Formats: sequence, structure tokens, C-alpha cells
Amino acid sequence: MSQSNLSEDDCAHKAWQTLQDNSITATPDHYTLMFTYFSDSNAEVSNRLDDLIDQEKPLSAELLSTIHKDCLTENIEADVLRSGSEEIAHAAQQMVDEVSASHGPRAAYGEALDHWASQLNERTTVQDLLEAMTALSLETRKASERNRALERQLSASTQRISKLQQTLVEVKQEAKTCSLTGIPNRKAFEIKLRRSVAQVKADPSNQFCLLMLDVDHFKHFNDTHGHRTGDHVLRLVAGLLSDNIKGKDTAARYGGEEFAILLEGADLQAGKAVARGICERIGKQRLVKRGTGEQVGQITMSIGVAQHLVGESATAIVERADAALYEAKRTGRNKVCLSV
Repeated sequence: MSQSNLSEDDCAHKAWQTLQDNSITATPDHYTLMFTYFSDSNAEVSNRLDDLIDQEKPLSAELLSTIHKDCLTENIEADVLRSGSEEIAHAAQQMVDEVSASHGPRAAYGEALDHWASQLNERTTVQDLLEAMTALSLETRKASERNRALERQLSASTQRISKLQQTLVEVKQEAKTCSLTGIPNRKAFEIKLRRSVAQVKADPSNQFCLLMLDVDHFKHFNDTHGHRTGDHVLRLVAGLLSDNIKGKDTAARYGGEEFAILLEGADLQAGKAVARGICERIGKQRLVKRGTGEQVGQITMSIGVAQHLVGESATAIVERADAALYEAKRTGRNKVCLSV
């Protein structure tokens, strides 16, 4: 199991040792993944590897490469992310090179010990012993100095990787979050949706429901009361949606005044119940302008609900939920329509 209380040096050594124990080549990607696991800095990495360990499945280079690709190289188009990933790979490669370079000096030290052990078996004078002790002391001092230098190099590389990881995590979070509402954006939601579809493909007993939601008459709020009021409406809706989901469920701003919710493990009836609850709670909201106390009006939402069908693509379920949403809009708004 990963441990968040490990020091950076401990994480580095455990990552290296785990790769060696499983006869996995210490590529930058493999090392970075294991360092991330032991530092407990990425929940998805921790969950994926913990599952393998709990099931007593052997680690392999192929498995680690797959997890690295799924969890640490998401398709987020940002130069800073690409640059950060390259820097982490470079730092990891430096660490691999540093440890690999130390193999030669360690082997030389072992050969020196073997040499003097052989000599001592043949020579037994006091002068011989003094000469051997002097030589062994010198070799040992050199080996200790090399080890201390390697530890300093590894520590510096580890700290660099840790800082780069933290920066990358922060930038990734910003890239996946709507700056106005603070909830996941469309790109983050689409990543989540594709993963849910893949999970159903792997195990059809998994199921989920998709809700597409739209703020009714949103243009009226902007045109009548200004964009500040419109922004306040979007933030209020985002907060209410976040408060009405739980666990692995995800609420996101899909674009403009449209939102999306993914309900894990939910069927159509459960999705319908959640959607109706959201309509009721939002319908109770009354907007008042700060300072003037002016009544702005009531917020309502139209919602389309679709349960994922086995074999259905992410695009197909979005289209069905969108069609149900359009039907709710067309037939009066402030209501829930199902895709059946």
C-alpha cells in the first residue's frame, strides 16, 4: 500500500527497489509512476496499483506503462504540461543514470576487497598486514565518499521530481476546472465519461446515468441584469449541483449555461429521482441583487436523463441525453425528460 508519510528519499529508494524486485527496467516512466505511488500524490495511481497488489497480481513493465499512460499522461493540451512532463522524465532519467553509474565503482570496491583478502591468505608478516589495512582503509574511504555523493545526487533529483510533480498536479487541476464556477470543465468531464464507458465495456455489471442540464432563460438574466448577475447564476447552480452528488459522481460545467452530471452505479429511475430533486431545489432559489435588494427572479432548469447502454459510445449517450434535454426545453422547461 502507498504511504503518504514516507520521506522523499524513502519514496525514491522504494520506487527503485520495487522495480528491481520485479525485474522491471527503470525507465523514466516506470520510475516516475512508482515514485508517485509511494509518495501517494495521485489517488488514481494509488488505487490502480493497490488493486493489483490486493489481487496479488505481478507487476510488469506493460502494466506500469498502461497505468502511466492512463493516469499521468492525460490528453490536456497545454504547453506547460508537456514541458513539465518532459522535465520530470529528464530528472527521472538522471536518477537512473546516477544509480547505474555507481555500479562500476561498487564493483571496483568489491574487486579490491577480494584482492586483499587473497593477498592476506598468502602473506602474514606485520608489514603485510599494515600494507593491507592501509589499502583497505583507503578503498573504504573512497567508497564511502562515492556513496555520500550518490546520496546527495539522488536526494537532489528526488526533490526536483517532487517539486515538478506538485507543479504539474496544480496545472492539471487548473486545466480541468472551470475558473468561473470551480467545478470540472467539459474536457475533464469527457475524460471521466470515457473512463466510465470503458469500465462498462470491461464489466457490463457496471452502469451509470448521464444528466444534461440547462439553465432556463439564461440569456434573459444576462440581457436584463448584466453579465455579473449571469455569472452569479452559474456559480449558484454549480454549487447546488455539487451539493446534490456524492462519492464518485461528477458534476461539470459543460459549456455556457449547460451542465452535466455523471451518476455512477445509477439506473434510469435513480437518475430521474436525482434530476427531479435538482429541479425542486433550484426552483426554490430567489435571486436578489446585493446592495439594492432588487428581486432578480427565479432560476429553473431543464434536464435530460439517459442511462448508458452496454456497447454505447460516450458520444452516443451524450446525444441521447441532449435530445431528452431539448425535449424538456421544447415542452415547457423546468422539467425532466428521459431518454428511453
